[in-house]
Amino acid sequence: MKRSPISWSLLWMGYTGIYLLADSPAPVESHHILGLFVNVHRSQLMVHLAVCRALLQRGHHLTLVTTLPLEEQEIRGNVSHIYIPWQQPKEEVSSSDLILRLERMFRRLEHSGDLLDLPEWKMFLRNQPNTPYDLLLLGYHFNDHLLGVAAHFNCPVAIVSTQQPTGFVNSLMGNPEERWYVPQPYDGKQRSGISAWVFGMWEKFMEILARRVLARIYRLHFPEPRYPSFETMRRSVILALCNHHMISEGPIAPLIPSMVDIGGIVLEQQLDKNPLEISAGNRSLIIFSLGTRFTWRKSTEELVRTFTKSFAQFPDYDVYWTYDGPNGSAISLDYPHLKVAKWWPQSQMLQSGKVRLFITHGGKGSVSEALFYGVPMLGLPLIGDQRANLQRMQSKNWGLTLSTNNLTHWTLAKAITRMLSDSSYGETIMKASQLYRDRPVSSSDLVTYWIEYIVRHKGAKNLYNTARQLNIIEYHSIDVYFIVYGLLILTIAILRKVNRLL
Repeated sequence: MKRSPISWSLLWMGYTGIYLLADSPAPVESHHILGLFVNVHRSQLMVHLAVCRALLQRGHHLTLVTTLPLEEQEIRGNVSHIYIPWQQPKEEVSSSDLILRLERMFRRLEHSGDLLDLPEWKMFLRNQPNTPYDLLLLGYHFNDHLLGVAAHFNCPVAIVSTQQPTGFVNSLMGNPEERWYVPQPYDGKQRSGISAWVFGMWEKFMEILARRVLARIYRLHFPEPRYPSFETMRRSVILALCNHHMISEGPIAPLIPSMVDIGGIVLEQQLDKNPLEISAGNRSLIIFSLGTRFTWRKSTEELVRTFTKSFAQFPDYDVYWTYDGPNGSAISLDYPHLKVAKWWPQSQMLQSGKVRLFITHGGKGSVSEALFYGVPMLGLPLIGDQRANLQRMQSKNWGLTLSTNNLTHWTLAKAITRMLSDSSYGETIMKASQLYRDRPVSSSDLVTYWIEYIVRHKGAKNLYNTARQLNIIEYHSIDVYFIVYGLLILTIAILRKVNRLL
């Protein structure tokens, strides 16, 4: 009897199909997640939306509340969007006066409560969802008072921080703060040793004052006994997703399991996009951008001339300048190699492999992009954590940093010439880029695993750090030190007294 010539192939196909079906992951249960991303800048929102895209790809339903409008291409899928048009008063120019900076900081904290008085916000709280929220995902930036939303909708809460864990995030999660050897992201001098410890004490004092402001806003809008207390809600945060990659960016620091590094998540998701064809021939590029918070409309003509005269000395390079000021077309007309526009696709340009130098303000997102694609930087810090970011960058030989105070075209041109002629900067950051990308699992996969873990385990109370139950005296063992050193001093005093009597 002849055997059918296709019988063995059919059997093999059937076996393979059964094997693949058995080996495929179980379908993911769809969860309803509330994303609260208010009072943030566009660069911070990009990180939050990257986290959301990872969750949407897993089939979850997201309801997003933002104070910035969303473009259709920014987020797609099973998304409901609640737009609340509101923003803080515009920041003034950065000042070197410490008192003015502190006044501005506390004034902004006070104004952050204005959002909760808007009719759109109150309507959002009144409208209970048809499907209850399984989790609140809070874009965190000194906004502890918004944790009351998790109490309002009776769901667990995770936060997304857009940088290395700050003192606020560490205290929120109960993570150890080794100030002696772990410089903080807002420390422009990146101190270590005794000076870092003193700076840490000052920063903690400011944090306590800021928390009092946030607690007052919380109690006004989420009063007891209807809602848990402010400190109870702070202790309820179960997970912190931090836009940082400690083992490649540094500094190495203690990190509890409920704090997860997701640095590079925005860039990982952009790798699928094809690099742009942006320059004819083999001309190399210089990219210049001072970030989304800076506007050339309010800068002086002298500052514009400083950069124009400096860039004019490099006609062999195409300089892509993010510029929203007046006379942009006139600049390009006078200097054809200066490409001036209000916006350039910065990440895709850096990915092209043609960029020799990135002149940047040193925002977290921009530094991460340069690191991811291995492009050396010339830093011009303006505000916030930018000085600290660029100081770390320079210490690792990824580039140079200049002060924006009294900047001249000669100083700028000299720094650019040095960067373009010294290949060590490019070689060093390219090695660092390989470290940054070398990971056992993508940031998107980390995000989805831990978010689903929390929902799957009904809030994952096993991740709770009991150190958060301790007050500052108990946490730092100040009472123990007081007793030990007090007894030591008392013993010495008694022995000296006895010695005099003898």
